[in-house]
Amino acid sequence: MSQRLGDLLVKEKVITSEQLEQATKLQKEAHLRLASALVKLGFLSDEDVTNFLSRQYGVPAINLSYFEIDPAVVKLIPYETAKRYQILPLSRVGASLTIAMVDPTNVFAMDDIKFMTG
Repeated sequence: MSQRLGDLLVKEKVITSEQLEQATKLQKEAHLRLASALVKLGFLSDEDVTNFLSRQYGVPAINLSYFEIDPAVVKLIPYETAKRYQILPLSRVGASLTIAMVDPTNVFAMDDIKFMTG
């Protein structure tokens, strides 16, 4: 996605340009991600952000409370790596590992996970 999140949200009329300005100001002052600033200001809910990003990136949004996660799968990724990239291994079928991640565009995370898990 070449456009920035804020610009996309304004373009899609999810927020106004004034709301984007307020959120950008809070983002800089409080050292937050833009999405967190938008939620903190009450312009969007966490679910709104998740659903918007899911549509934009073409990846499914999931609710982790519906998953029964196998502890053996979780151990495939070292804790520090999972924490750094904000990922959670969900399942493994054969050579395919399914993970939940905060930022599905993080190619460094994807490369590291592929390297670690073969």
